[in-house]
Amino acid sequence: MKILLLLSTISFSVWSSDLSRQVWTHGSDNYLFSLDPSSNILISHHCVNSEVSFEKSTCTAAKIIQEKKTVKLPAGSMKGGKNPGAVICTIGLKQKIKILKDLQNNENSFCVFDDGSMISAINLIALVKDK
Repeated sequence: MKILLLLSTISFSVWSSDLSRQVWTHGSDNYLFSLDPSSNILISHHCVNSEVSFEKSTCTAAKIIQEKKTVKLPAGSMKGGKNPGAVICTIGLKQKIKILKDLQNNENSFCVFDDGSMISAINLIALVKDK
């Protein structure tokens, strides 16, 4: 039995110009992200910022949300307390997860795409609909 998940298309015409920037780290490496407070999407800053709108972004992290995407996961892949966003990223999208820490030492998992762009794994969960 397989679970069929649909990443739905969402209209981002309401993407806020009030982006906040956040720094997340992995060891000595720092990563800059943009957070849109209205949609709660946390994405690589080079993908979406004051010069690049979400709708015009060419980053894979943005495109995965912009486009409809169907993900098939094997039955039971979400069992056992697994991070659903990490499962969608690694099994469904065949990408890698990176655990980063913010300046307050809070951890978050990010889906890392082949072009180097990243999005918080929790944002993948918000787009999934059972079919």
